Amino acid sequence: MSGGHKGSEKCDVRAALVFIIGLVAGTGCTIASKALFQMHAVGSNGQLQLFKPPLFQTWVMFIGMAFALPAHFLNEWYRRKNATPAELKLIEAEPAVTTHTYALLAVPSIFDLLSTCLMVVGLLHTNASIWMLLRGGGIVFVALMKQYVLHDKLSSSMWAGVGIIAFGVACVGCASMVGATANESDGDSTGDALFGVLMTLAGTFMQSVQYVYEEKVMSGDVSAPPWLLIGVEGVTGTLLSTFVLYPLFWLLPGDDNGSYEDPINTFTMLQNSPTCLALALAFCVLVFILNSFSVLVTYMMSSVWHAILDNFRPVTIWTVQLTIYYVFSQGQYGEAWTDGSYLQLFGMSLLLAGTAVYNGSIKLPCLAADKSASLLDSSSTMASSALARSPLITHNRAAFMDSDARSPYVSRIAVDAERANPMVLGVSTGKREPLLSGR
Repeated sequence: MSGGHKGSEKCDVRAALVFIIGLVAGTGCTIASKALFQMHAVGSNGQLQLFKPPLFQTWVMFIGMAFALPAHFLNEWYRRKNATPAELKLIEAEPAVTTHTYALLAVPSIFDLLSTCLMVVGLLHTNASIWMLLRGGGIVFVALMKQYVLHDKLSSSMWAGVGIIAFGVACVGCASMVGATANESDGDSTGDALFGVLMTLAGTFMQSVQYVYEEKVMSGDVSAPPWLLIGVEGVTGTLLSTFVLYPLFWLLPGDDNGSYEDPINTFTMLQNSPTCLALALAFCVLVFILNSFSVLVTYMMSSVWHAILDNFRPVTIWTVQLTIYYVFSQGQYGEAWTDGSYLQLFGMSLLLAGTAVYNGSIKLPCLAADKSASLLDSSSTMASSALARSPLITHNRAAFMDSDARSPYVSRIAVDAERANPMVLGVSTGKREPLLSGR
């Protein structure tokens, strides 16, 4: 998968380090999240319990995103402090971030909150590697909405890629149930696995609804730097989780001390288990690192490399989970290789191949008449990397980038590429180009 634009193959030591950190953070984020659901700790009733509060992980994720807000203001202070008089004039001329802007930025947080809750529940009931692969189904949902809602027509090769990806997701979902059947003695069940698959797919569908909302409703209305976008979404999600969802989950009946999720029991378990607390803190920090370095990957190299990063994460997550199970925990944590793993491997291969067909990196003989260039190479807003990310965050992050050397699916904006900063204020052009978000 080579880029056809200048700079797509540019990868110096710093860029390689950013890519590796992004990959490690993305892998560690999912591993820490799943590991938390495999821990036991003494709860408020004095008994040893399995740590499985899904809303808590959603809350921690948004706290991790909220760290981007002080990072944004620190970055703005640093820019002004070190700016020359000419640069300071340019900074002063940038569009102001108003209260109305903050209100607009908070709206997508509701969609993200719902999708995250659904996917965390899905992760609770399925393996981390399968969960990560199922999220690839989001490309199918967004591509279909691109076709039928946003009226961006798919070519025949793109339809073929969507079909292959959909079949791959179906194989991965079946693999989860086959694996659960083989491990019913360990407390898993086919019903739990099916529920996990459905919740994960529901979460990816909700993310595609967020995509369409940002693309269709908010197009051209918001101009803000990526750290501000991520930070506002994190703060909004934290407030909604704390003051709306937590009281609701506490009142709803369930098996957590009579509630669907009892926050007192959750924090008691954290207090009684240093391991659970360490994993929760690690997850929070890794969310922030993943978002920040995902931004830098495309800035310093290209979205071709961002696509590679996305494709590598399921592979590294599965590899680490198997290593934890067989090497470090003697079968206590991680994931075992089951009969369903062969189907999962086949499904993962289909997902990777389908993505390559969709992007035009692999040409199918039966579609030889479709001579369109690779979506990644042609700066297309329909590329898989673009479909998997928030249009709002991606557009504003790339506004000051030199598209010839960096992000291949944003329009070139006449600025000094040498002074481009991946975290500076974005410029609203009145046209939305889909972009990337770290998660």
